[in-house]
Amino acid sequence: MKLQFGHKQLVLELSSSPFAWFHGQTERMSLTSLSLLFVQFSLFARQSAA
Repeated sequence: MKLQFGHKQLVLELSSSPFAWFHGQTERMSLTSLSLLFVQFSLFARQSAA
């Protein structure tokens, strides 16, 4: 399932691990991912162009 909020996108999907957390960032995008009870929430945020 994908939800779009302007420059941000939230993705919900099944995960193979009961708990995990990740945050990464590039010049163009940042990703924050949290797995809780085998459900993964991923938030993609596009960086504003400088």
